[in-house]
Amino acid sequence: MHKCLTAICKEFENLKGFLENQTPQKKFLVNKLFVQFMECFGSLKEEKLSYPKEFIGDVRLYHENFPPLLQKFEDVEIQYLMLSDFYDFARLTKKYKK
Repeated sequence: MHKCLTAICKEFENLKGFLENQTPQKKFLVNKLFVQFMECFGSLKEEKLSYPKEFIGDVRLYHENFPPLLQKFEDVEIQYLMLSDFYDFARLTKKYKK
């Protein structure tokens, strides 16, 4: 797994309990990690093909400034859920290990 994705997963672990306790600091971290994820994943070449098409499609549409998708991701909880899905996928496939 690319080092920027590994770093995002590692930092994501600091967000346990986010949905129940959304402090301004945690919201800032979610937004920061989300932007980093979009930039990192969007820069991947063939590695991105080993990830589910949902990640590939959302990142592509995000970079194309697709209005409905941009509106959806204005919600910090939706950003968190995408990061959580990626983290879970990376752990389940053993691409990322604590």
